[in-house]
Amino acid sequence: MRIGVVSDTHVGGDGRGLPAQLLRALDDIDIILHCGDLDSLGVLDCLSELAPVRAVRSYDDPFEEGERLVGPVRAVEAEGVRVGMIHDIQWPGPTIGLTSDQRGLRFPKDTPLSELLARKFGAPVDVVAFGDTHEELVLEREGVLFINPGSPTFPGLRHGRGELGTIALMEVVDRRVRVELVKLEGSRQS
Repeated sequence: MRIGVVSDTHVGGDGRGLPAQLLRALDDIDIILHCGDLDSLGVLDCLSELAPVRAVRSYDDPFEEGERLVGPVRAVEAEGVRVGMIHDIQWPGPTIGLTSDQRGLRFPKDTPLSELLARKFGAPVDVVAFGDTHEELVLEREGVLFINPGSPTFPGLRHGRGELGTIALMEVVDRRVRVELVKLEGSRQS
């Protein structure tokens, strides 16, 4: 199973403002996970033309009835792998913190990670997909894979001003997960 993971697209209106490079990168994907800050339901409509979409809301995202877009936390099953989705890894609790440069994670010392994640997502998870920082990250901790795809449209500080950013592509085979961060080529204006 091939999974596209995106976050922080920040595109209004009908979603047609998504970069063509993003849409090409999501070609031949089985499902798309959007970790919030989509800004309009049009983004989900546009992505749904490529593959089924599952999304979580950020603080200001619109509401939608149904299974496509839910509250701030959800878990999605993919080929026997349970993916916990959240926009801001710090909220709602229990909290996993960000390093001061927002490029890494700080884990609480007083709670086992498996217990903390089970409380956050309602059940154990194998992967945590999150956004909010616009900084891409892939990190393994105690057997759990943490993925922040960055932002395809407004990347973090590691990228040049006006450039496109990143998304993540996950492949699940025999309950094993492989992740690739994809840097989209070009500028936001092209």
